[in-house]
Amino acid sequence: MPFWSTARLRAYTQLDKEVRWLGVKGDKGGTALTGWVTKQRCRDGVFKQASVVHGQDAKALSGKRLCPSTLSVTSDCLPPMTARKSKSNAPQMTDAQRTQIIRQQVSALGDAARARHPWLAHQNAIGLAIQLGAIAGMGLCSWLYLTGSLPWWGAIPLIGILASLTHEIEHDLIHLLYFKNRPWVQHALLLLGWLSRPSTVNPWVRRQMHFHHHKKSGHSSDFEERAITNGEPWGLKRFLMTADSMLSIVLRPLTMRKVVREYIREAEKPRNRAEWRAASLRKLLSFMPLGHAFWAAWHAFVLFHVVDLGASWLGQPVAWPPEVLSAMSVLNAVTVCLIAPNIVRNFSLHFISSNMHYYGNVEPGNVLQQTQVLNHPLFWPLQLFCFNFGATHAIHHFVVGQPFYLRQMIASEALPILRSHGVFFNDLGTFGRANRLAQAHTTSATSRKAEQPVAAAA
Repeated sequence: MPFWSTARLRAYTQLDKEVRWLGVKGDKGGTALTGWVTKQRCRDGVFKQASVVHGQDAKALSGKRLCPSTLSVTSDCLPPMTARKSKSNAPQMTDAQRTQIIRQQVSALGDAARARHPWLAHQNAIGLAIQLGAIAGMGLCSWLYLTGSLPWWGAIPLIGILASLTHEIEHDLIHLLYFKNRPWVQHALLLLGWLSRPSTVNPWVRRQMHFHHHKKSGHSSDFEERAITNGEPWGLKRFLMTADSMLSIVLRPLTMRKVVREYIREAEKPRNRAEWRAASLRKLLSFMPLGHAFWAAWHAFVLFHVVDLGASWLGQPVAWPPEVLSAMSVLNAVTVCLIAPNIVRNFSLHFISSNMHYYGNVEPGNVLQQTQVLNHPLFWPLQLFCFNFGATHAIHHFVVGQPFYLRQMIASEALPILRSHGVFFNDLGTFGRANRLAQAHTTSATSRKAEQPVAAAA
């Protein structure tokens, strides 16, 4: 048997179907605790339950290297009403119970990280620094490109990566994680983020969309995910819509009209025709004014260069007026410094997000069925432009109150917890199923839900 380090001991109490985090550590100077201690086996960064001991002093185990025999289970060390049953008779937890355990354990990981790193307590300052630093970095890369010190192929990915940080800050601001008591600072940061990523919808409109997404993820009224092609069959059409938010609407007007109507009915609940018209107008203008200007400029850039190159290849170059050439020189610079980086970021985020969220066959409110973890090496280049979204966003669906950088810090410990409780990993079949949840997944979830936990008392 291999040995396992007690770098960190996790302690739980499982009594009358309740699981409580006790926060026992085996680090240097670990806290002494007598009671129910669950010894955890370390594998791939997760501590798996191995045995339970009663009355064990956790401090005495601190810093030691343990083998499985160090902590053992005997029937006389457990009270009769909580004696461990054989594996074949082990109670089956419902998805709701699994979700609650994940939330408790992931929240505890975040609390432990904050305890180890006191600087994490300055959450407002961290968010402000990241937002201003990312925007300053985008400006610096743009200046280096305009002065000839940075080639376009270096400027575009660097700016795109920095822009992805402003998206994460916007997402955290939507969840009120920074400057909760200073709304004017929130609004200023949201505006700065929108200016740095003008390809997106108005962030104040998006806030309501995002809250509804958490309530109805995987359903037809989930406007936020349906708008970025979640649930659409894969092909050239979806590829174009994933990169271009305007094409996502233009290429499927009837589908988007239906999605908007369902969203308004379920999320905004208009009481009369006037409220319905006002809600519809807000959705119609959600890209105004920055989004429409951004996509119009991008389409003008593409159209000009397609026509210009096509005519040259045919041996009939276009004699463009000086005014057009002068305008295009400006648009070319804007494309490198702002438009192209956001197109790359847009595609990366939309590709990852729309395929890690499931659509259809998702039970209402069942967080276990809403997402998968998409961290396959094949997607690493895309993850670079959306701050590892595919690997960490599923964590957010369980615990929404953690900022994005904290989620990344605890991901190596949190992801095995998600896996052990049934969250799916790298289900690449989603690309062939138009993101539908596989029937095998729904069947297993239904069977877990139908099975009632065995009573703790004999």
